Amino acid sequence: MYISCCGEENTRCVCCSYNGSWISAQLKRTWDWNCCEQKNLTKYLRKQDYPLFLLKANMRKYRLMTPGPTQVPEKSLLVLAKQVTHHRTSDAADLYKNVVATLQQVFYTKNNILLLTGSGTAAMEAAVTNFVSHGEKILVLSSGKFSERWGEIAQAFGMVPILYELAWGKRFEPAEVQMLLAANPDIVAVCGTLCETSTGVGHDIKGIGKVVRQTDAIFMVDGISAVGAVECRTDDWGIDVLVVGSQKALMGLPGMAIISVNEKAWEKCEKTERQAFYFDLMKYQKSAADLTTPFTVSKSQLESLGSSVNLLLEEGLENVWRRNAQLAAATRAGLTAMGLRLTTEFPSDAMTAAFIPETIDAKAFMKTLENRYGIKLAGGQGDWKGKIFRMAHFGIIDECDVLGVLCVIEMTLNSFGFAVTLGTAARTAEQYLPSSKL
Repeated sequence: MYISCCGEENTRCVCCSYNGSWISAQLKRTWDWNCCEQKNLTKYLRKQDYPLFLLKANMRKYRLMTPGPTQVPEKSLLVLAKQVTHHRTSDAADLYKNVVATLQQVFYTKNNILLLTGSGTAAMEAAVTNFVSHGEKILVLSSGKFSERWGEIAQAFGMVPILYELAWGKRFEPAEVQMLLAANPDIVAVCGTLCETSTGVGHDIKGIGKVVRQTDAIFMVDGISAVGAVECRTDDWGIDVLVVGSQKALMGLPGMAIISVNEKAWEKCEKTERQAFYFDLMKYQKSAADLTTPFTVSKSQLESLGSSVNLLLEEGLENVWRRNAQLAAATRAGLTAMGLRLTTEFPSDAMTAAFIPETIDAKAFMKTLENRYGIKLAGGQGDWKGKIFRMAHFGIIDECDVLGVLCVIEMTLNSFGFAVTLGTAARTAEQYLPSSKL
């Protein structure tokens, strides 16, 4: 005798149209959880009467697999449980000093590190408004939703963006950048992106940096989603201004913007007619000498971020990059094995993006992953909205996370009629993961 999801024996469910055999139907993946998820099933059923994947949302483990925000280590979360203390104290100055020192190691730089309370976009706006004057030309390397933002910010403040645009999924060639700079010698800044999070492309920042450093233009790089996950050597690669967000590979909470600035950029800043007040980096530079910020800093978040960054350094950055590369290779191989098409031939090891089969409703696919299995992936944006999904493999994401998500994607694809032999992705991905032997 079965009980339907409406709590009545042997009756047809008014909200999902299945009769009392709904448990069997669910096991065949034909029952739609979404139509009944608002029902308080536990009011009618004992735990042993229904499968684990029908537990209410507050009893289901939530697996955050987006390329930002990301999972925060437990040690760093516990820091946030401490009582708030004032941000103009000697211990706050010590905290500022220590966090800046650890970030310099992660960024591979001896440059100034400035800390702003805000998102990664706040750091991008600060970079544009402090190093480019109204009416000056700025070269924007645009190949996705987030790299486009450099141009949007510049246009909003009256700069003249020159767009080097590529189709989404493609990568910029340093030689082309060199030609554009030669043809436009009055360009004062070049804006690039380490990892274009909307497409999953990893760009050749090292190669582009070699080209830009031969000119008077400054090289500003969006490293928001990938610094801490993949190689990025700020000083050696000629990055003059690097902007990073706390909530990505650094494993912090959203809300901290970080900017690295070298001497070449500071010289340009002094000549720039800055259109900023809160984001006036000269104020931050002055306050940094006193180990503080000009405005109230999110001290608790800063302490938590420091804890997370220390974990990266304890593992060793090159070890972190190697681990992420293994997870990336396993993810790409697993997705390809189940018949999905990746978005690019130039993937970043910070994340992977793949096209959802055209026969599947992308919104329903993503909703099923989240509501039924508790797995949160990111969807597409801009031109690829409703066409792709994006998942991270950095921070505390590990082999079990990746293998589990691949298996769930297989099951979900099958439930939507896209035939995949279960276990194919995991068997393929395992070949790219380190041996379990100690």
